[in-house]
Amino acid sequence: YKLRLLTFVFSLLSLAFFISSCSTEKHLGKSNLKPLSANHLIREIEDNKFDFDNLEAKFDVKFKDKYDGSVVRLKGQLRMQSDSAIWVSISLNLGVELARVMITDDSVKFINRTEKTYLSESINGLKDRLPIETSLDFLQNLLIGNNIHFNEKYKATIENNSYKLTSDRDTFWVTPKTFKVKEHELQSSMANSQQLIAKIYYDNFQEINGKLLPTKIILDAGDIFDINIEI
Repeated sequence: YKLRLLTFVFSLLSLAFFISSCSTEKHLGKSNLKPLSANHLIREIEDNKFDFDNLEAKFDVKFKDKYDGSVVRLKGQLRMQSDSAIWVSISLNLGVELARVMITDDSVKFINRTEKTYLSESINGLKDRLPIETSLDFLQNLLIGNNIHFNEKYKATIENNSYKLTSDRDTFWVTPKTFKVKEHELQSSMANSQQLIAKIYYDNFQEINGKLLPTKIILDAGDIFDINIEI
C-alpha cells in the first residue's frame, strides 16, 4: 500500500496542472503544414520552452484506479524551484493533509500522514520501482511541458495537422505556430520487465511572461490508472 501511494504521488508530479476535458480525439484530413526536420522542430521547441525560477499552484485531482474502478478526489499544492526542488502536499477536500513529498536532485522524502510513516531515499534507489523517470530535471520539465529527451534520435513527420516526433522511446505531437508539445507518448520498463505505455495530454496554454504554460493535462497509464488534475 505504501509503495502504491508513493507511486500515486509521483504520478501526480508527472502532470501537476491538468483535467479530463482535454480532448484526445484526432481528426483525419489533409495538412497544409510545411515539412520540417527533426532538428528544426527540436530547436523551435527549445526556443519556446517555459522557463521559471519559482512556481506555485493549487490543484484538484481525480484519480481512477483501473484495477478496481475506485475513484479518489483530492486537493493539492505544488511548489517548484528550478533545478532545486519539487514540493507537493495532498489533502482531503476538508483540508486534512494525507501525504507530502519533497524531491531534490539526489533524494526523495515522503510523509504518509494516514499511516504515520516517513520515507527518505535516494532518487537512484527508486528508479527500478516506479514506472517513470525519477530525476528532478525530468519531473520538472514534464510538469511544465518541456519534456523532450534531446539525447534521443527522432524522425519528424506530419500527422493530423500537427508535427510528430518519434524515437524508440517517445512520440511527441507538436502544435504548429506555438511549437508546444500537446501530446506525449512514452514507453517505460518496470523492474519485472513489464512494458508500460503512458500518454500525457497538454491543453489550455496560458501566456506567462511571454511564454506559454499548459494548465491542463491527462495522464493515461494504460490499464493501470488515469489521473486528471485541474489547477
